[in-house]
Amino acid sequence: MKRAPNRLFTFIIAAAMLVTLSLAIQAQTTQQQQSTSDTGLTQTSQADQMLGPLNLTQDQIQKIRSINAELQDERDDANLRLRMAQRSLRQAIQSPTPDETLISQRSKEVADAQANTIRLRSLTEARILQVLTPDQRIKLRELRRESMMRRNANQQQFPRGLQRQPNVSPRNQNPNTLTPRQQRRLMKQQQQQKR
Repeated sequence: MKRAPNRLFTFIIAAAMLVTLSLAIQAQTTQQQQSTSDTGLTQTSQADQMLGPLNLTQDQIQKIRSINAELQDERDDANLRLRMAQRSLRQAIQSPTPDETLISQRSKEVADAQANTIRLRSLTEARILQVLTPDQRIKLRELRRESMMRRNANQQQFPRGLQRQPNVSPRNQNPNTLTPRQQRRLMKQQQQQKR
């Protein structure tokens, strides 16, 4: 039974890495369009810096860019829909008179929106994997494994909720002080109560 969550976690990590790869390629495209001097050298050096571990060819980079361009609008719409569904659910939960039917409906909308974003990430990943050579796929798997090992080591070192914040010493923290996120939430609740 424990394998299913691990596989889901591994799948999500893999999807995230491919999305990161595709975003890196998009960033490279933007930088190349903005650069007007010595484009031949610039393109090669940027690709080497950003995508060096996989050694992608220019043809592969172009194909991955086109995959990203094909699905970009749909991904943007799906992400917007997810954010809106999450906001609606939050509002239903925080209502002065919560309606359980409405909360159930909003929860289903969030689940559907999340499923759609996962579907799009998976579709993008599948298409990008088709562009890679077998050796590049192996290298990508190795990079994912290394990333997961680093993440697991970080989680063991700093368990969830205990992640260290930069430049903040635990001794100097006042236990009665609210975090910025808690302050915003409190202000939002107070504003809703005034209505």
